[in-house]
Amino acid sequence: MRSRASALVLGAPISSRQAKAGNLPKRRAFPLFGADGVSSVAYAPDEIILTVLIAGQMALAYSPWVGLGVATILMLVIGTYRYNIQRVGEKGDFALVQKNLGTGFAVLLGAAMMVDFVLTVAVSLSSATQYLESLLPALYSHQRLVACCLIAVVTLVCLRGIKFMFRVAHWPTYIFLLLLGGTLVFGLAADMAGTLGTAVSADYEIAQSTSPEELATGVGLLVLLLRVFASGSVAMTGVNTISNATRAFAHPRQRNAAITLMLMGSVTSLLLVGVLYLTWRTGAIFVLDPAQTLRVDGQNVSPDFHQTPLLLQISDTVFAAHWVTVLLGVSTVGVLVVAAMTAFTGFPMLATVLAHRQYLPVYLSARDSTALYGTGVLVLGLSSMALVGVVGPDVHTLVQMYIVGAFTAMLLTQVSVLKNSWLAQRITPDTKKRRLIWRDLIITSIGVLASGTVLTVIILTKFTHGAWFSMLLILFLLGLMMKINKHYQRVDRQLALPQTEAELAEARALPSRVHALIYVERVRKPVLRAVSYARATRPSSIEALVVNIDEERTRQNIDAWQQLGLPLDLTVLDAPYRNPVDAVMDYVRRSRQKSPRDVLVIYLPEYVVSRWWEGIFHRRTVHRLKAQLRHEPGVVVASVPWQIEKGSSATASQ
Repeated sequence: MRSRASALVLGAPISSRQAKAGNLPKRRAFPLFGADGVSSVAYAPDEIILTVLIAGQMALAYSPWVGLGVATILMLVIGTYRYNIQRVGEKGDFALVQKNLGTGFAVLLGAAMMVDFVLTVAVSLSSATQYLESLLPALYSHQRLVACCLIAVVTLVCLRGIKFMFRVAHWPTYIFLLLLGGTLVFGLAADMAGTLGTAVSADYEIAQSTSPEELATGVGLLVLLLRVFASGSVAMTGVNTISNATRAFAHPRQRNAAITLMLMGSVTSLLLVGVLYLTWRTGAIFVLDPAQTLRVDGQNVSPDFHQTPLLLQISDTVFAAHWVTVLLGVSTVGVLVVAAMTAFTGFPMLATVLAHRQYLPVYLSARDSTALYGTGVLVLGLSSMALVGVVGPDVHTLVQMYIVGAFTAMLLTQVSVLKNSWLAQRITPDTKKRRLIWRDLIITSIGVLASGTVLTVIILTKFTHGAWFSMLLILFLLGLMMKINKHYQRVDRQLALPQTEAELAEARALPSRVHALIYVERVRKPVLRAVSYARATRPSSIEALVVNIDEERTRQNIDAWQQLGLPLDLTVLDAPYRNPVDAVMDYVRRSRQKSPRDVLVIYLPEYVVSRWWEGIFHRRTVHRLKAQLRHEPGVVVASVPWQIEKGSSATASQ
C-alpha cells in the first residue's frame, strides 16, 4: 500500500538509463532554462517604477535610464559567466566553489541557491497570480489560495510529467516573447509617429513620500537611485540557472550553454529597457501602497484596490483590442509557470549534490529514490507553499528576499573562478596561454566587482524590506547542513571497520552464549511458529515471556501452554501499571546485567493484516516493543510474521 501511495504522489519509478537520456538543443534549452531571466520582465519593471515613484510622477522619466543601467550590469555579469561556464563545466557551481574556496563557502553557496530556488517558485507564481487577478477580477479576494493552488499544480506536474514538461515548456516562452516583442514594436512605432496614447493610470495622483528638499541634497537622490537599482536587479536572477544546467544541454554542452546564456541576457535586457521606455511614454504607474499614496478622481482608493501590471497597461494603451491584452496576460502566466518549473529542475539536482556529500538527508539524493528527483520536487513545492502561505503572494515583499540569495550565489561562483584563474596563471609557463588567462582574470574581476557592488547595495537598501529574512534563512540552512554533516561523520566513524588487529579480533569474537526469549501475548499459531524458529537455531537456552495484565487472560495462556507440552519454561512478568513493553524491557535489561557478554535474541510473533485500514483495529504492542529493543546493546530482534489471508473469517485480535 505504501508503494502505491508513493507512486501516486511521486509518479512511476524511473530507471537509471532513462535518467541519463535526453539532451536538450539550444532551441529547447533557451525557453526552459532562460525562462527564469526572461520572465523577470513581468515584475522587474513594476519593482523599478514603484520605487522611482517615491519621488513623484516626474521621476518616471528616469526609469528607462535605470533599466539601461541594470541591463548593462546584467550583460557584464553574463559576459563573465560565459567564462565561468568553461571552468564550471558539467559539475556545477558547488563543485567549483568547494574546490577553490573550501567546503564552508561551498555549503554557503548551497544554502543561498536553495533559498533562491524556493523564492523563484514563490515570486514567479505570486506574479502569475497577480496577472490572473487582472484577467479575472473575481479572484482578487482569494490571492493566497490561488497562489498556493498554482504551486500545488506545478508541483504535481513536475512530479509526474517531467518528460511532458520538456516537450511543451518552450511554447509558453516563445509565445510570450512574440506577443511582448510585438507590443513593444507597435508601441515604439506609435511613439515615433506621435499616435501613442496615455495609460489609464497616468491620470492617477500620487502622494510624494520623499520631499523635494530631501532629493535636492543629493544624498536623498543617491539613496533613492540605489534603491531603484536594487529593485531592478531582480532582472539578473536567471544567470545561475543556465550555469548549473550545463549537463542538460546537447553536445558541445559548454558552448551551447554559453550561447544560451548570452541570448537570455540580450533578450531580457532589450525587453526590460523597452518596457520601461513605453512606461515612461504612456505615463503608466504602479505604486507600493495604493491606499496610502494613490488618488483616483480626487478620492483615496480603497485598501482592496487592484493595480494592473505594467505590461498589461502598456498593451491596453498600444492596442485598441482588449483581446490582445488578454493573450499577453495568459502568455505571461505561462512563462512565469515555466520559470517556476525551471526551479523544480534545479533544486532536486542541487539537493542530490548536497545529499551525496552528506550535507542534506540522504533521501533527497536522486540515486536513493526510485522516482529520481521526486523527493526534491516535493520538498521545494511544500517549502514554497509554506512561504507564500505565511508571507502572502506579495510580489514586492518576496522580491526583496529573492535577490539576496541569487546574488550571494553569483558572487561566490565568480570569486571561485577568479581564484582558479589566478592559480592557473602562476603555474602556466607558456606566455600565450598566460595572456589568455590574464584576459579571463580581468573579465572575471569586473564581474566580481559588479556582483559584489550589487549585493552590497541590496543589503544596505533592502535589509529592512525583507532582505534580512533571506540572510537569516541562508545562515540557518548553513548551520543546519553543517549539523547534518557532523551527524553523518559521527555515524561513519562509529561504523568504520577496525584499523588494528586487536580491534579486528574483538569485533570478530563470538558471544559467550546465545539466549532466546519469545514474547507471548496469546498462545496461538504465531507463537508456535516463533518457538519452532527459536529451537531450530539451537541457542543455549530458550524462555517464553508472558506479561500479567489481566489475571483471567494470563491463566488461559498458562493452561494453553501446559496443554501443548512444550519443553520450554513460561515466565510470567508482573506489570503493575499495565504496560507490557516496560515489563519486558526491565526483564531484558536485568538479563543483560547478569551476563553482559551473552547475546539475547528476542522473538516477536506478529500477524500482518492484508489491508492497511485493518491495522487500526489492533493493538501495536509488538511494534512498540520492537522500537524499544532496537536501542538495547547485545540484543537481536527476530520478527516472526504470520500473514492473515484476505476474506478469512477467523480474524485474530492481538
